[in-house]
Amino acid sequence: MRTSKAIYTRAGNFLPGGVESNFRHLDPFPFYVARAEGSKIYDVDGNVYIDFLLSQGAILLGHRNRDIEDAVIKQLEKGANTAIPTELGVEVARMISRYVPSVRLLRFANSGTEATMHALRTARGFTGRDKIAKPEGGYHGIHDGVLWSIWAPKLRGPEKRPKATPVSRGVPKAMAKTVVVFPFNDIEATYDILYKERESLAAVITEPVLANVGCLVPRDNYLGELQKICNELGILLILDEVITGFRLARGGAQEVFKVKPDLTTFGKALGGGFQMAAFGGRKDVMMELLSSDKSWPPKKWPTQTYHAGTYNAHPVSLAASAAVMRLISDDRVYSHLKRVSGMLFPGLQQLIDDRHITAQVASCGSMGHIYFGAPDVRTARTALNTEWDTLGKWGMECLVRGMLFGHPKGEKMFVSTAHTRGDIEKALEVADCGFGTVCD
Repeated sequence: MRTSKAIYTRAGNFLPGGVESNFRHLDPFPFYVARAEGSKIYDVDGNVYIDFLLSQGAILLGHRNRDIEDAVIKQLEKGANTAIPTELGVEVARMISRYVPSVRLLRFANSGTEATMHALRTARGFTGRDKIAKPEGGYHGIHDGVLWSIWAPKLRGPEKRPKATPVSRGVPKAMAKTVVVFPFNDIEATYDILYKERESLAAVITEPVLANVGCLVPRDNYLGELQKICNELGILLILDEVITGFRLARGGAQEVFKVKPDLTTFGKALGGGFQMAAFGGRKDVMMELLSSDKSWPPKKWPTQTYHAGTYNAHPVSLAASAAVMRLISDDRVYSHLKRVSGMLFPGLQQLIDDRHITAQVASCGSMGHIYFGAPDVRTARTALNTEWDTLGKWGMECLVRGMLFGHPKGEKMFVSTAHTRGDIEKALEVADCGFGTVCD
């Protein structure tokens, strides 16, 4: 790893910690990627890894998908960005609405963080209320309004009535008054909390599957019951499908779990590896973004909930997204994902059981996670208290053998259409070596 080490030494002169994102740091230094192709990535030292991190879930159709690349190249030949509407934006919006019927109108953004930020602002504008509710352990981007109760050495409050806990310096303490936290998968406690705050809550935002704490799947129709509660109390439901959108199914998690949110956020797989996100939903809620005052600057202010951005609906990213939308219309995409996921995740669990290791392989569609030290994880606090150190050690053991099972710090795993039976067989072989080294 000489080349990676040399790059890291230089990087420290220009980047805090030598990396572009806090999560990318590894001890003693990260490896640097040279290129990616299909199911594999290649580092600057010539090492090859089968990739189950997949740009944290953004790569659904494999690295360097030819159809996506061709679409991007054709668009580049027409120009990069003009900050003026294009027909391509209309086409992608149409296909998203076709696949996800709850989305009647939508707007584009550039990241999952932007999508959730704008969705929450739209909900506040529509309802005239300031507070939002989020699940403990749920991740919804890096803006101040949602950097609460994600990771913490000690989460505050009882499990059935958690208190908002900031996870970053620089987040104004006053924001705590705008955030309500509830326990995912505990519908009775969730109802009590939301009922108490009903008059001040604009929206509930939740991932359908809590991915920040691994792969915490909703139990006992939790999402359906949550939707009923929101409808009863007059609170908007925002389903954060930045990770699950178009990955779990063509219609996302809301197709899988049979829920119809008021607003939905998208990202990751939507862009096919390019910066692309969106938020949308009910027509009456999304019309909150328009103003009856057509003058500029407006004579009265504010007259609308504001949404803008120079790079929104960037034509190059739209071209990639349009290619993704066309490709996933083929049922073979999801049948392949189901087949390879059905080999990987049950295969990992079988290896664990054969070695009598206490661990659960939790999965939903083409995403999964290993909870070491727990046979059955149902809550975020249980998930956060599993053996993450063991997971990290196992991940590093697999990494040096050419297998990137998510981020070695303990990121979840994803499968793409580029993964083959041979990839999975090799992955299980390496995984077993890792189990033997770390757990025996």
